[in-house]
Amino acid sequence: MKYCDLHIHSKASDGTFSPAEIVERARNFHLSGIAITDHDTVSAIEETRALCAERGLEFIPAVELSTSALEGRMHILGYYIDTDNVELNGLTEGMSTSRHNRISAMCERLREIGIPCDYDEVRRIADGASIGRPHLAEHMVNIGVVRNVRQAFYEYLAEGGKVYISKKSNPPEQTIETIHRAGGLAIAAHPGVTHGMMDFLPELVDMGIDGFEAYYPGHDHETTSKILSMAKDLGLLVTGGSDCHGMRKGQPMLGIFKVKFDVFEGLRDAHSRP
Repeated sequence: MKYCDLHIHSKASDGTFSPAEIVERARNFHLSGIAITDHDTVSAIEETRALCAERGLEFIPAVELSTSALEGRMHILGYYIDTDNVELNGLTEGMSTSRHNRISAMCERLREIGIPCDYDEVRRIADGASIGRPHLAEHMVNIGVVRNVRQAFYEYLAEGGKVYISKKSNPPEQTIETIHRAGGLAIAAHPGVTHGMMDFLPELVDMGIDGFEAYYPGHDHETTSKILSMAKDLGLLVTGGSDCHGMRKGQPMLGIFKVKFDVFEGLRDAHSRP
């Protein structure tokens, strides 16, 4: 039996594994194919593509794009995207600026309530990656404000937290169109764990979504079955993956949660059709 993982984050966004570490772990856990789906950036794709070719792994260039829907919680995965596409790169560059502005503003709010947040230190932790709340949470752990990243999110950084600021993103219909114009397939990310997204799926279908992420660690059997049934009825694709962030969210899920390889083949075949 062959397996894949089509939802992995690297150091280029908020993961802790480098492309080399991801590929090595994928090989060690006998995966046959992977996709890098960093948040709002494609900067790790070419390195990972080359490493996969060297190590005999099949690879899908991909990205996970934030959208403005559901108060910024809805994400769209783009598979087989052209990383040189001008429109896609313009979107990710705009998202990068938005991310920096958001984290800078959250640092300012922390300082206003007496917490000595240093934005430059958060940028150092991000180390050129697509900066986000996990980097800010790590800084808060480092300066002793919270015990761990989970506490940082729960008390300060998650929706309803003391310094939460919503992310400025593009509407889902624009995001889907951009993925399509970059030659990619647009997939609704983890709809079963994003509050309100299951009810939003029919709207995404009207917007031209190509499929749903069905196989996901946070989906129970009932949710997975419902998503699979919806996709089958609508003639849409299904994907799946671990959403691995390396060590940032506890046990790394790469190689632990894996998906049958026919999911990879379904995406590949859909992309190759004229």
